[in-house]
Amino acid sequence: MSTAKPPTKRDRTRAQLIEAATKVFAARGFEAAAIQEIAAVAGVANGTFYNYFPTKEAILEAATIQYGVSYCERIDASCRDITDGAERMAIGGRRYMQLALEQPEMARFMLSIAVVSRVWDARIRPYVHADLLLGIRQKRFRVASKEAAMDLITGTNYAAIRSLLNGSAKSSHITATAASILRGLGMTPEEADAVARRPLPPLPDPAT
Repeated sequence: MSTAKPPTKRDRTRAQLIEAATKVFAARGFEAAAIQEIAAVAGVANGTFYNYFPTKEAILEAATIQYGVSYCERIDASCRDITDGAERMAIGGRRYMQLALEQPEMARFMLSIAVVSRVWDARIRPYVHADLLLGIRQKRFRVASKEAAMDLITGTNYAAIRSLLNGSAKSSHITATAASILRGLGMTPEEADAVARRPLPPLPDPAT
């Protein structure tokens, strides 16, 4: 029998504000988003916002943790039994690209925060970096520079997500992009294509 307490009114209002922030950031980007609009979308008074978050940056961090970090943790959990750095790299990228087709608003939110959120850099980027280092140690990847390789991975994935969101690319673009990244990291075309086509492991449900 669950002993979890039901959410309080304060919990519910905070959740409303975070959900509203994801919608506004997705639509306008962080810089153009206004606190007044977040409050309006959440259905609360402007003053109520400041009872929960002192700044726009504070709600950005909360939203990044709730949606961005939790999604990345679910992807990592799905890879728990996968030891191939190349396959782990492909799974991560494919999952974020798939999000663009299945939950486009959430994918837009992820793109909007990826370049401005300190939490993203501190808690999500390290997963990609760890898979890159694993692939290098396993001699799956051969790169001229780890920093350049990270730019290749993130930049290509972000561009592909934008293409999927604006309708200029179809679902086949996901596998093609994953394979292209692996080729760029030094794998042969045959190896890269084979890894990019492997079935995705089941994604755990969000924590309740």
